Amino acid sequence: MQPVMENYKHIKWDENLSVGYIEIDGHHKKLISIVDEVYTLLDLPINEYRVKVGKVLKRLSDYTNYHFTEEEKVMKQHRYPELEEHSKIHSSFIKKLNEVLPLMASGDKKTAIEMYKFLTNWIIKHIAIEDHKWSNFIHEKCPNEKF
Repeated sequence: MQPVMENYKHIKWDENLSVGYIEIDGHHKKLISIVDEVYTLLDLPINEYRVKVGKVLKRLSDYTNYHFTEEEKVMKQHRYPELEEHSKIHSSFIKKLNEVLPLMASGDKKTAIEMYKFLTNWIIKHIAIEDHKWSNFIHEKCPNEKF
């Protein structure tokens, strides 16, 4: 039997994603690592998948909420003019995550695979585009800022 994830790739950190702030880059690396854990679970037998997936999804949900809160604090502190729009993007993502996590946890691997594809695409694009917007703004405004 062909592994489910044979046609997909692990999500990995790429230095091109760096926003130039150690703490936030660390958050992004951790999120990518947690999403990659989902990848490793998808080829497990269904019973083993069900046992393990709940913990990974809980960690993903908790860490995503933590990261978005911290990131928005940084934007607020530096008066990023597009904070409200960025926050809405975060809220939309959290809503989608909350809708799909129960299906993934139940053992619906088809949904889990689709969600893995969504997560990997969303995270990479979000960091590369949206997070670089606010980080570029802060770099220009406060070139010596470290966080």
